[in-house]
Amino acid sequence: MADQLPIDDALLGKFLAGETNPAETRRVRQWLASRTENPAEPGHDDFAKFERIWAAARSNKEQNKSNRPEFDTDTAWRSVQQRMRLLESADAEKTSEINTSWPVQRTESTTSWSQIFYRIAAVLVLVSSVGWLSYRLLFMGSDHPAARMVTLVTANQKLSKTLPDGTTILLNRHSTLTYPTAFADDRRDITLTGEAFFNVTPDANRPFRIKARPTVIQVVGTSFSVRAYDDNVSVAVRTGKVRFSSKRKAVLLTPNQQATFEASADTIRRLPQVLANVFAYKTGQLVFDNEPLREVVKAINQVYNTDVRLANARLGNCRLTTRFDKTTLDTVLSVTAETFGLRIRHLGQQVILEGNGCE
Repeated sequence: MADQLPIDDALLGKFLAGETNPAETRRVRQWLASRTENPAEPGHDDFAKFERIWAAARSNKEQNKSNRPEFDTDTAWRSVQQRMRLLESADAEKTSEINTSWPVQRTESTTSWSQIFYRIAAVLVLVSSVGWLSYRLLFMGSDHPAARMVTLVTANQKLSKTLPDGTTILLNRHSTLTYPTAFADDRRDITLTGEAFFNVTPDANRPFRIKARPTVIQVVGTSFSVRAYDDNVSVAVRTGKVRFSSKRKAVLLTPNQQATFEASADTIRRLPQVLANVFAYKTGQLVFDNEPLREVVKAINQVYNTDVRLANARLGNCRLTTRFDKTTLDTVLSVTAETFGLRIRHLGQQVILEGNGCE
């Protein structure tokens, strides 16, 4: 067929893998039928070699599927090359038996065919391994045979979620949590950026570990809060025990204890006591008892993940005693401003409290 379109190596690989559509299948079969007069291109006998290599590769793959062997492209390629040499050796022996009086000469067409053969064999290796490679990449190193990674992202709303082991979390605003759909047999690893409250299901055989910036929080079963919007990570424990560690230091926290990783000093420091409103984003309650306004603003920014600022240092000396129960940010700011006769000014994403201040 003079007008037969050329066949590329990838299409032959797809055909052997059984992944061609009807039109592509017809092209390959027509191409095979036309390769009877050109010795520089593969024909029926050569294609049979590909099929034997492909069948052997699929057989090994099926036998090893249950063991999930580590994929190694170099080993797979050497294996195919070895099979190719064996097939070529067997063909050479048959040729020698038919006529031993004529030496075999290496012609240009033979060299061309050898290059084509190796190229198509490489395609076969690629086709047979791409599924396994995709599997490894998809599961991102998870040890569980059915795991894939899930990422939760919050914007201006909080999110409650139950993890595969029964652990419940409350993800605060502007936070990200990544976890597998099925935990490994010996551990439960997740990654947090932002803030979340955890109520971890006890499992002594599988520690629960949170990677938060340059720190790791490990527990078996407990409830606690982690704040990691930047490299200064804070952990506050409500129940149980928590191991809070960085590269240089580790501390054990028990109920009503809190510690912070200070990135500038590359160390973890314990706080004298748990801050009053550290769990406020979960409980919805903000409590201030004669609290300096500078600390009130700091707590508001943490709970609502906003950027409220005081116009001058004297305002920080004003002291506030009140309680907010599941109150909106606008209401909190309005009550605070009304208490001290302040003005609220919006500047882009910032909220600035202006006034005379206190002595």
